[in-house]
Amino acid sequence: MASYINLRYEVAYFLSGSLLAAIGINLFVLKTENHKIAAWLYSTVMLVQVVYLIISGGVEATGPLWTYPIVVIIISLLGHLHGYFLSLFVIALLSVLLGFGDDYGLTPQYSETFKIRFIATLFALSWLVWSLEYSRAKAAALLNGLNQQILDISRRDQLTGLLNRRGLEENFNSEVNRSLRVNQSFSLALVDIDDFKAMNDRYGHLLGDEILKQIANLVQSQIRNIDTLARWGGEEFAILLDKSSLADAVYIADKIRKAIQDLDREQSLISERITISIGVAEYQPGQSMLELFDAADNALYLAKRCGKNCVRTTEDVARENGRPDLSLV
Repeated sequence: MASYINLRYEVAYFLSGSLLAAIGINLFVLKTENHKIAAWLYSTVMLVQVVYLIISGGVEATGPLWTYPIVVIIISLLGHLHGYFLSLFVIALLSVLLGFGDDYGLTPQYSETFKIRFIATLFALSWLVWSLEYSRAKAAALLNGLNQQILDISRRDQLTGLLNRRGLEENFNSEVNRSLRVNQSFSLALVDIDDFKAMNDRYGHLLGDEILKQIANLVQSQIRNIDTLARWGGEEFAILLDKSSLADAVYIADKIRKAIQDLDREQSLISERITISIGVAEYQPGQSMLELFDAADNALYLAKRCGKNCVRTTEDVARENGRPDLSLV
């Protein structure tokens, strides 16, 4: 309102136009949610404001004083890198305008003392705000890194380093979305170490933990990069087999079983042979994670009843029960 009171209609109109531009940018953000472009648009509008206020002088030659908060806002919007370089560009541009503008009638007659102190204090303010913004950005990056580490730890099994149930559940949801998108199924294999409790009792839990890690590494070496291995609990592992039909999954599962069975005695941590049983189920559209795991668990239970050290599927379960495999309907 001071602009109108002092009959500086030109300044008032310009500031009103800037306000309308700000409203337009806000509407742009609401529609697109593109905050990065909005920050550059705001900074551009404020850069034009600074140049105009230096040239016009504003009300009673106080226009340049608005440069201080504008520089702070620009650095805050664009960050310590882009914002600081833009603020240096603003300072350089204003230095040229203040140094030569009055000679050509472009700017009011600012005193030399004002020009020097204005540019010096503006540079000092820019450096101070840059320091604060840089520290804030570093702290935010450090905090994000720590949060990511905590999140990763919460998804991992501490003993084997594999994904745990939570991590596997997240991968399962991603796998379901991919399967629906490309119309290509995937399968689940549940792996259980045969007679592991007896090994634990005989050799102790420390050696039992080493066996779990050895089996985890060996299984990991037998699957593809696109597959996901997780420790499901105890001596049980789960494998999401990407882009795999039931037949494909059985082939991979049996390859894993043979690799464990044929483990070299010199590499094995115990004297007797280690074997595994595997239950396999193919994902059917609409199945929940629990339903798929229940189907694979039934197949695993059948593998145990069939003498262990073998692979069984939901089809085998259906034949054993003398009824159709409902998971394939």
